[in-house]
Amino acid sequence: MTIRDKKKFAETAPAGFDGIFDWDFLKPAWPKANMAPMDIDGVIERRGKFLMFETKSPGVSIPRGQVITLEALVKTGYVTVFVLWGKTVEEIKNFDIWYLKDGQVVKQPYVGGSDEVVSRAAHWFRMQDDG
Repeated sequence: MTIRDKKKFAETAPAGFDGIFDWDFLKPAWPKANMAPMDIDGVIERRGKFLMFETKSPGVSIPRGQVITLEALVKTGYVTVFVLWGKTVEEIKNFDIWYLKDGQVVKQPYVGGSDEVVSRAAHWFRMQDDG
């Protein structure tokens, strides 16, 4: 089963989530790899660029496979990732922005709540219009 702790997962499910999907049926597609699909908590597109959001409870680390995937997406030059440390708007006290600079993934930490997230997301949006 892809979900390690069903009870905890159910308690922190995203808004509007309609149930648990069992990805085990795909395991035969990669029999020599310990892999499972991951979710992305939020994504928007603007002029061919993507802003992705990943939420984690404060103090919870991002699993290695998810880090590898998110870094690979950023390295395409088309994706920026906001990692929000909080599972509710009120809980967010800090976040990271992952972006590409000089061919390297930069993981810039920020201190601030949802207002700061909105400000940084608005800046990203404007940058897509400015080219």
